[in-house]
Amino acid sequence: MRARTTLFLLLLVAALAAVILGIERYLPTTRELAEMKKGPIRFDPTKITQIEIESSGGDSVSLASDGAQWWVRSPFNDLADPEKVTKLLTELTAIGWINRVHRSEFDDAAWAKTLLDKPHHTVKLNIGSQTILTASLAAGSPIEGSHYLSLQTAQKGDEIAHYVAKTTLPDLLKTTPQDWRDSKLLRLPTDAILNVKLVQAGGQIELARNDAKAPWMLIKPLSTRASNERVGELLATLVNLTLQEAAEPATSSKPTAHSGDATTAIAGQELKVSVLVKGQTKSFDLTLTRAAKDAPDTSVLTSYRKPIFKVLSKSINDLWLEPNDLRDLMLARIDTEAVSSVDITSALHLPIHLEKKNQSWFIQRHQRLEPANGDRISRFFEALNTFEIYEFTSDSASNLTEYGLDKPFLTASWSDGKDKPTKLHFGTNQASTDFFAKYDHEPSVFRIDASILPSIPQEAIKWKGLGVLRFTQFSLRQISLTAGTAPAIILKYDPTTAQWKGERANQDITPQIDRVKADKLANALARFSVQDWSADPTTAITALQNPALRVVLTLGEPGTNTGPTRDTLLNFAPTQAGQDTTLYFGQVQGDADVFYIARSTLLQILAPVFKTAP
Repeated sequence: MRARTTLFLLLLVAALAAVILGIERYLPTTRELAEMKKGPIRFDPTKITQIEIESSGGDSVSLASDGAQWWVRSPFNDLADPEKVTKLLTELTAIGWINRVHRSEFDDAAWAKTLLDKPHHTVKLNIGSQTILTASLAAGSPIEGSHYLSLQTAQKGDEIAHYVAKTTLPDLLKTTPQDWRDSKLLRLPTDAILNVKLVQAGGQIELARNDAKAPWMLIKPLSTRASNERVGELLATLVNLTLQEAAEPATSSKPTAHSGDATTAIAGQELKVSVLVKGQTKSFDLTLTRAAKDAPDTSVLTSYRKPIFKVLSKSINDLWLEPNDLRDLMLARIDTEAVSSVDITSALHLPIHLEKKNQSWFIQRHQRLEPANGDRISRFFEALNTFEIYEFTSDSASNLTEYGLDKPFLTASWSDGKDKPTKLHFGTNQASTDFFAKYDHEPSVFRIDASILPSIPQEAIKWKGLGVLRFTQFSLRQISLTAGTAPAIILKYDPTTAQWKGERANQDITPQIDRVKADKLANALARFSVQDWSADPTTAITALQNPALRVVLTLGEPGTNTGPTRDTLLNFAPTQAGQDTTLYFGQVQGDADVFYIARSTLLQILAPVFKTAP
């Protein structure tokens, strides 16, 4: 082999060796790549008990968990912001690793610029007394949005690894120690709050409920329903109180807030608040002091946080309440799905009993249950649930005569079949100018508007169902229509062939019948409903002796054109004799009840069923 060739091969081997050494020196190894893919920082955030944050500017913070909450232990002692702590732990495990670097890759000047020896921030995570991770954030790297980072983990002993990583830790760690303080005075879910006490110089208010779905009740100073909306606003104000300023109390400052029933020694601008949460026996107690009526901030002492706070809230003055401010302004809060029976009693009419069976309402009349007017029952519930009280007139039941409630003219009651029925009494003063309401089990008397009364009809007929006729077309045999003195139009139907035949004045009019129109008429009669029932049928009975329209339905066994039949006769007459009125009287022969039917509905029955008008 020539010397020239040998020299060339030697140079080639030397170059390859240099490349290999360079790759090994500057590119990550397979282990390092696997480590970067998984992320060098791996720990269980729920097991961390202490976090130490050291900053080059001297603002160091020590955070500790007691198992339920995070606390700032240094440079002060107070609750920590749990969202900020969670964000820090999450960000540590979510760092976007770009590359691992080594000291040997830098000269002294370049290494000094990384600040890896003098990092801006160092975070230490402890489980008990053991430090499991030390992460040091240094200078920004040439890659946009990335920083140099050093890691030391318990698994690798004293080994310190350096990385270039993308992270938002700089923005999170450059905050001051005060930023780690929990800015929420009460960090509580409102659904978990079951009891609230408000004690001020004027007295005490206590609110309670059994669970998150139960309605709020006003327990003190009187027992009555509270407004869920107003209590919701109160809770929203409490849990959204934002800390504006915090100061460590001096030794001469007044004692920490405490709960209690005593209202003595409470300054006029002070308010003691006690909040009890589900699953806890110890309450969260606050003492708020407002400087002036329209002051934008309020100073607060708490039993569970030692500093004296100033809080900021636009609705802070709404916490100084009177009992009536929290009372429910709605006349009723009825769970309509749970109600199984309704009873109406009045001084002028017989009692009315309504009950629900298989999700349908019935009225008890003539010793039997008849279909009730479901729409009217729905309007009854809706009226009670949406009707606002004018005034809380009295909270004492000692003298009900002046309100007419000693002998109420109307009582509405409802029951779910399990508990004792809820009874709502209605009364009026002697001049019948003011109307009042009172629950049987409560002392409070409300002044109300009389406009609620039409929604609680006192006549049983008003609760009767509006469906007069219900049959299937397969049972129809014949329809006879007679308008005034004109000859009757007789439409005969064969349910086996679905064919129509007709006659008028003994003449066959079958070829003129439009089958679609005849079917439409049959369907309208099969589901015939009325507008309302007449409470006083005297005038109607007289008018119906000379009906303007008479309809006779002949019905038999469904699906056959033979066998026995029965006739149902309906008479209609205008509410004013000789006029085409908006409403007509109507009656089914043999039924004592008279109904009202709209003229427009009646015209649908009178609509021609012929292809061309005969």
